[in-house]
Amino acid sequence: MSRAATVRRVDALFQAMETDFLLREQFITGPTHILMEYLAGSSVSPEQEALTDRLIYSVFASPKLLQWFEEYAHSHTEKEKMPAGRKFLADFCEATVNHGGRDVVATLLEGCVTETGIYGLTDELLHYFINLPVAQTLYSDRAGKQDGDPGEGEENVGMQPRDKTPFVTNMTWKTWYKIQSADDEQAFSSRFAPPYVAVTLNGLARYAVELRARNAFQLG
Repeated sequence: MSRAATVRRVDALFQAMETDFLLREQFITGPTHILMEYLAGSSVSPEQEALTDRLIYSVFASPKLLQWFEEYAHSHTEKEKMPAGRKFLADFCEATVNHGGRDVVATLLEGCVTETGIYGLTDELLHYFINLPVAQTLYSDRAGKQDGDPGEGEENVGMQPRDKTPFVTNMTWKTWYKIQSADDEQAFSSRFAPPYVAVTLNGLARYAVELRARNAFQLG
């Protein structure tokens, strides 16, 4: 019941961030703080928060690690294949080494040197993100069933917005995917997550790339 409650709150947070630009930017520029505030109801030290953010950014700034995670999630969509936290960490460490995740290693080394812990990255969050491809499949199936003849002045592009945000038009989603996903190698693919989640994850990836370009991940 605890996991189900946490997963539901995570999904509600992403639904809110889809249309709340300020909340989305707060998450993108401080994911650990937002996650702790909305999910755990507790706070961590500024040092712990900064290190956890840095780990998140170092992963999201790596196209190879993002691609690995997409493939990893797609290969664990069945309930009996859901990896335990320790199993995921072992697989993630191997992927980090294989894909040259130097920024990730540098962040973990910084944490060891300063004895600062990583907080907020729980099994519940892993459960949520591993299941995103399943959610996207269900979303796409529902959207496909709702497809029909375009209304007057509209274009049928095969992607329907969620009922809770009717002002997000078909054309909006088509344009967003073309600009932000197809042409941006850092972004998650449209087959990984529903649009209301992807809009925040892709924004986080672009911000992480910007930070890396400014040498924000260097040791010291």
